[in-house]
Amino acid sequence: MLGAATLDSLAAAFAALGRLHREAPDETALRGFRDLIEDWPLAALEPEGKDSAAGPSNAGPSNAGPSNAGPSNAGLPSAGLPNSGSSSAGPSNPGPSNPAPAGAAAVGEAGTADASTRTRWHGGTDAGRAATGAGMEQIRESARAGETPEEIRRDHDLLYGDTAAARVAPYESVHRGVDGLVFGEATLEVRAAYQALSLQAPKLNQEPDDHIGLEFDFMAQLTLQVIDALYGDDAARAEKLMTHGTDFLRDHLLAWAPQMLDLATQHAQTHFMKGVVLLSIGALDSYAELLDLPFERP
Repeated sequence: MLGAATLDSLAAAFAALGRLHREAPDETALRGFRDLIEDWPLAALEPEGKDSAAGPSNAGPSNAGPSNAGPSNAGLPSAGLPNSGSSSAGPSNPGPSNPAPAGAAAVGEAGTADASTRTRWHGGTDAGRAATGAGMEQIRESARAGETPEEIRRDHDLLYGDTAAARVAPYESVHRGVDGLVFGEATLEVRAAYQALSLQAPKLNQEPDDHIGLEFDFMAQLTLQVIDALYGDDAARAEKLMTHGTDFLRDHLLAWAPQMLDLATQHAQTHFMKGVVLLSIGALDSYAELLDLPFERP
């Protein structure tokens, strides 16, 4: 079982990235994310002792409960998965309100059954760490270049087809389906995975459930529920949720997102969107490495 500190970092990263894939940032969100990047939660590489406990540390994440809508200091728009039956368009559990800062210790990391063999959280493979570093630098370069919300919104629109034809379709079914259309078999499988956690796409039956931003947000919310279970001393529920998350990551995100994100790095025109894409590659690589799942780069 992964420790609460690392789960907290993963939830924060996946929540922030999920929102930015779904919706271009306004001025406030843009400024907040640029500030956040210097404390990017998955940039931590602290040593970990062999005898670390498998459960949460005494300090724990700052706000692990599902009612905390964050990361609040990122100032990002709500664009995630509400609870089933909810009229809210925003996510119910998008991430911890204060993501773990870079350099925070990762507690109880055990990506394999034998926790004693892993004494350090590597934050992903060498390639994944390189993608994270490159993504952080692209966000810094976006600020140095003075990229405006309007420029980023236009790039987001051209990239994902917000109002026109997409350069890179952000839907799993398009990349994995035989006919390359939305609302395919993958969409229904993803919907079922959401429903298992009482979540649903914000525009059910109007927009596909398998947008990359929604799939990232789902991993964030699932991870927060794992933290909740750990702090509630419900190890069985935590394990069940982690199994659900591992299956979803392997069978869905890792089966298509690396290729889609690689295409997006080629088509993104702004430093900001290139940074979001590269950080997403690094985040997937980190989670996959921690769960000992294969991450196949294009």
